[in-house]
Amino acid sequence: MPEGVTLLTGAGGFIGAHLVRHLLEEGGLNDAAKVHVIVRPSTELGRLSPFAERLTIHRIDLADRLEIQRCIRALRPRRVFHLAAETRLPPHPDFSAARGAAAIYLQPALNLLEPLAELPEPPEAVVRAGTIAEYGHAPLPYCEQDRAVPSTPYGAGMLATTEAIAMLSPRLPFPVVTARLALCYGPGQAASFLIPALIRACLDRQPMVIRRPADRRDLLHVDDAVDALLHIARLAPDAATDSGRDIDCVNVCTGLAPTMDEVAHRIEALTGCPEGFLARAALSDDGQAAAPATLLSSPDLATERLGWRYRIDLDEGLARTVADEQLMCTKAG
Repeated sequence: MPEGVTLLTGAGGFIGAHLVRHLLEEGGLNDAAKVHVIVRPSTELGRLSPFAERLTIHRIDLADRLEIQRCIRALRPRRVFHLAAETRLPPHPDFSAARGAAAIYLQPALNLLEPLAELPEPPEAVVRAGTIAEYGHAPLPYCEQDRAVPSTPYGAGMLATTEAIAMLSPRLPFPVVTARLALCYGPGQAASFLIPALIRACLDRQPMVIRRPADRRDLLHVDDAVDALLHIARLAPDAATDSGRDIDCVNVCTGLAPTMDEVAHRIEALTGCPEGFLARAALSDDGQAAAPATLLSSPDLATERLGWRYRIDLDEGLARTVADEQLMCTKAG
């Protein structure tokens, strides 16, 4: 583990807050001099409240190039995790969305990387959270060497950033690895996402309709996502030296894609609801049969080249998530 400062962007988010907790736990990194986080000025810090006193929090908009530069020059971090990204954009693929995506994803990443590259002692590694959404209409299962064909502004913006970093990589004095994360779930995720919404509906005994029960998703527990990010950060400096930085993007996934109907069955059982309590829609909103969609990545590169594999299967991950939600309900009551 490198000495010095570890810097994290997007710390107030779902995955970011889990990563902060692990950073504070690993190797005695338990004081504010070691772990620094950048959050937007408007970010709610609820997820960070359990350990906010053990962090140094910088409220900076990543669009503010000069403030980011000043922060980087003062901290001189040894490791950087770049997780800041807006995930809930309108899905419509139009010119306005494309312009917005460049400002939301690409420019902040460049604002972060440029001052890091200018440091007299640059960081040992930068690990960035990418997304399975970058692949879009690419063949299944998604493989890193295949051409990505994004279908949403989110996926296109994130892919543009991945490609820009790859273009800059030969000029950077540190490796940058993008971890293309599968769909993450786990304790603390916002109820606007499907799995926490299903769990909440079952615990409250409130009916809910699953609109696309035949869709398949590669689902990754958040603790596995965090483990992968830390694993990549540990390996990246040596990998850059040994193999000429030939891994700049890697899938972090399970390689499995259960249907949302199967996920619902598991949640019903874990919460004591009768089978079929969660209704499954047979038709889409326009009255037509909904064609199933699949998001599925190949884990082969992560396994073979980095020695990483997921450890928490869906049954265990859902059980942990349900137990956490039940505990929260008990505390609230």
